[in-house]
Amino acid sequence: MVYVDDILFTSQDPNMLQKFKIHLKKDLEIKYAGLAKYCLGLNFQQQNGIVAMSQQSYIRELLNRFDMTEAKTVVCPMDLGIRLKRSDECDMEGLPYRELVGGLLYLATSTRPDIANTVSKLSQFLNYYDSTHWKAAKRVLRYLKKTINFGLIFKRTDEPLFGYTDTDWANSLDDRKSYTGFCFILSGSAISWESRKQCTVALSSTEAEYMALSDGTKEAIYLRKLLNELCDADVKSVRLLSDNKGAIKLAENPIFHRRTKHIDIRHHFVREALNNNVINIKYISTEDMAADVLTKALPSPKHYKCLEALGIVSTDKYFR
Repeated sequence: MVYVDDILFTSQDPNMLQKFKIHLKKDLEIKYAGLAKYCLGLNFQQQNGIVAMSQQSYIRELLNRFDMTEAKTVVCPMDLGIRLKRSDECDMEGLPYRELVGGLLYLATSTRPDIANTVSKLSQFLNYYDSTHWKAAKRVLRYLKKTINFGLIFKRTDEPLFGYTDTDWANSLDDRKSYTGFCFILSGSAISWESRKQCTVALSSTEAEYMALSDGTKEAIYLRKLLNELCDADVKSVRLLSDNKGAIKLAENPIFHRRTKHIDIRHHFVREALNNNVINIKYISTEDMAADVLTKALPSPKHYKCLEALGIVSTDKYFR
């Protein structure tokens, strides 16, 4: 990875690393800084075959910037009793709401899938926010203070690439669109995730889940190609986990039923990917659906169960 005049590189072959450094030195004056510890707001820790990616330094900076270093902590990023909706009277124009949401967005897309859904919802109201939205955004900072040492923990495992896909049907109060959440796991932790509102209104939970499977399939195809090219892997089929039996049957059954014939044909490439063995879809109970944390606010026990499944835990568990 190259950023201006900084570069991170890795290889399983020590000889390849040495050759790469020699090659760079032929044309460039470089300084080798050893194992990566900090880059672009990300903290790295490595020990005994375990790699942790977190953002403690970045979170501390955010807490300080928004005067939240002494704030009381909370155990979850969003209050279960809050449903955000558009405010036509922006009575908080003087507060740095957009700046805070932007700062949180970098965390949500880098190392903290656990706040991705909350931040996605907050970002919908950058021009239509009020005190409720501002309090919800500051609550995320309280949660981050509580979980400042949480990060992605990668370790050696024989488990191949797989993903979770899920939805929260008709969740948006403003337009009744559903939320898609998906996350892919490799080496024990999340490597790709997304939480976003669906583009069209789903008329049933099955339709919403099928649309989520469509998004998950796109990402599975991309990751499969990436791993096969960069890592010389042999990923033949990516397992997708869904907790909706109706959506799974729709993907497996080529017959158009009366209640599902309206679903846009663009989503049926899920069926094509399934028939070509690019993906395989398995049922998982809602209780074990880790992508739940990417679609809605959850009670504390379920929230942390999802985090454990996604490989998001305190780095203190492995590094002292």
